[in-house]
Amino acid sequence: MWDTDNMYLNGPYTPWRQEGVAFDLEIEGELPSELSGALFMTSASSLYQPIDPNRHHWFDGDGMVYGIYLREGRATFRNRYVATAGLKLEMQEGRAVFGGLMNGMTNPVPPPAGGPFLKNPANTNVALFDDRLLVFAEVDVPHELRPDNLETVNERYDFKGAVSGPVTAHFKVDPDNGDMLFFGAFGTEVTWYRADRHGNVLDTHKIDIGVPALLHDYVVTDDYAIFLVSPSMWRVENLMRGLPTAVWEPETLEVTRFAVMHRRSGKVQWIDAPDTFMQTHFFNAYQEGSTVIIDGQRTDRFGMTADEIKNTPSDGDWNKWFREMRAAPWRWELNLETGGFSQKQLTDLLGEFPRINDQHAGRAHRFGYYATTRDADRWLTDGLAKHDFLADRTELKTIPGLTAPNEPVFVPREGAISEDDGWVLTTWYDAAHDRSEVVVQSAQDFTGTPVARIKLNHRMPLGFHGNWAPGAELDAAISNG
Repeated sequence: MWDTDNMYLNGPYTPWRQEGVAFDLEIEGELPSELSGALFMTSASSLYQPIDPNRHHWFDGDGMVYGIYLREGRATFRNRYVATAGLKLEMQEGRAVFGGLMNGMTNPVPPPAGGPFLKNPANTNVALFDDRLLVFAEVDVPHELRPDNLETVNERYDFKGAVSGPVTAHFKVDPDNGDMLFFGAFGTEVTWYRADRHGNVLDTHKIDIGVPALLHDYVVTDDYAIFLVSPSMWRVENLMRGLPTAVWEPETLEVTRFAVMHRRSGKVQWIDAPDTFMQTHFFNAYQEGSTVIIDGQRTDRFGMTADEIKNTPSDGDWNKWFREMRAAPWRWELNLETGGFSQKQLTDLLGEFPRINDQHAGRAHRFGYYATTRDADRWLTDGLAKHDFLADRTELKTIPGLTAPNEPVFVPREGAISEDDGWVLTTWYDAAHDRSEVVVQSAQDFTGTPVARIKLNHRMPLGFHGNWAPGAELDAAISNG
């Protein structure tokens, strides 16, 4: 589309800049009649050619939200850009105005008077909450969209004025009461929040982690919120210097640390690992007596080193470190009574975007799902995995002709009698036809023939995260919107 060999502007990453709706999509197989609701997903889809295509990072693309609506065995698709303040300004100008966040604002074009200093891409996660469809990034509070037509109706959903700064894209939802548990991080300060299902903030705790570490994901248990503080630093001051903001600095933090915050008192206990590493995303965490068990994807580092930044020319390959990054499922066990720490790799099948049955969030879980990265040099993801943490067994799912699957989302069957009684929904890329499919897979027959394959009319650029909205909740949100 644009004259660049940047991986994140080609293949399944290529932006799709048209908005639209399609009814009665072609379906191979048969959709279960009880699978009623919507799968909402995000992607990074730049509307205009980036100011410096060579420095463009996957994370910098404009947020586009997709809704795949399933009801009575039929499927409807809709996609729409999130109307952020930055994107609306660029549409007025007819060109890219803002530089990227990950590799520094090279040759920044000052935005017109009254425009935001930075563009919130609003491209990282999307979920139905408080009868609203919320789209999250790490830059500010979420945007609010209508769940039926994906129209942006509010640039700032601030939890009734209780939240003013950036919040994580990786919130957790308490399966017992629907509370949203989330945090915001700026500099060395982390603020943790608990909001009820109506968006009322009930609890707030602030902690100082000592360094400006990059905190993207975290985990909760019944009693604790756990943050992994690694040598990956978030150097916002690098933006206007045209330098990467994610910097790997073991000279600043010599070991990776876990901050275990009590959810009710706010008291923090620190437990150090014997080495340095970074997690990309977590599966889940839970408690067994005085031990907290955490499962997640571990990578050796996240960010360029100071030497790499110094020795990379301005027109060099600033995304090389990210393309070469690999993550594998690991388990960490923290003994809060003794301060003891142990860790182990669970499988050598590398991957990203781990998910569980969200009804087990903060509770003991047996199964986890993630996209595999066996041939990461190609398009990052190339299959799906289901890991059985009890049996220590990993299953691999591939589909001939399809590649680059997105994050798998587990949808439980109504009246499910086991943790994996349900379906795994994932979007895949069909390179031969340059379009995407939504694959519905029985979680209990993970390597078998898909239950259904929904054929979209075009490509969904490879994105990040998404969530399922059950039909009853979706209908209530639309009625109250």
